[in-house]
Amino acid sequence: MKFTLKLEKFFILAIFVPLIYVGLNWYQSYQFKNNPISVDIQKRIDKAEVKVLNLIQEKFNTNLPISLVVSDEFHSNLYGLTSYKDNKITIYLNKKRFKESENYMIDEVIPHEYAHAMVFVLGKKTTEDGHTKLWQKICIELEGKQCIRYVDNEEIVRRKMSL
Repeated sequence: MKFTLKLEKFFILAIFVPLIYVGLNWYQSYQFKNNPISVDIQKRIDKAEVKVLNLIQEKFNTNLPISLVVSDEFHSNLYGLTSYKDNKITIYLNKKRFKESENYMIDEVIPHEYAHAMVFVLGKKTTEDGHTKLWQKICIELEGKQCIRYVDNEEIVRRKMSL
C-alpha cells in the first residue's frame, strides 16, 4: 500500500510538472506575441542604431533619414528587410526573431540592413542579389559581424547558438 501511494505521487508529479512547464512556455509566447517588444530590447536596438548611424556619419559623411521598425508581420524565416520606396528608406526587423536570438538581431542584422540602406543611398542598387561586394564592404565598415555575401543558413544557426 505504501509503495502504491509513492508511485501514485510520482506519476502525479510526472504529469503536472511538464504541464506547468508547457503552460508557462505558452504564456511567455503569448505575452511576447501580443505585447510590444520589451523596454530592455528596445533600448539595445536604439543603442545599436545610434552606433551604426554614427559610423555612417563618420565614414560616409551623411545623415540618413531612415525609419527602423520592429514588426511581427513577417514570415518567421525573415530576419530583416530594407525597403526603398518613394525616396524613403525603411528598415524592418522581424520581432519574432528577437525571441530566438536578440543578440544576433542586434549585433548582426541591424548593421546588415543599414548596409543595404547605404547601397540605396549611394544609388548602387542593382538587379542582382543585394549582397554585392559594395554591400559587403559597407557592412564591414558598419562593424557588422557577419558580412558574408552568400548566406549559409546552417552557419547562422550555429552562430546564434553560441551567442
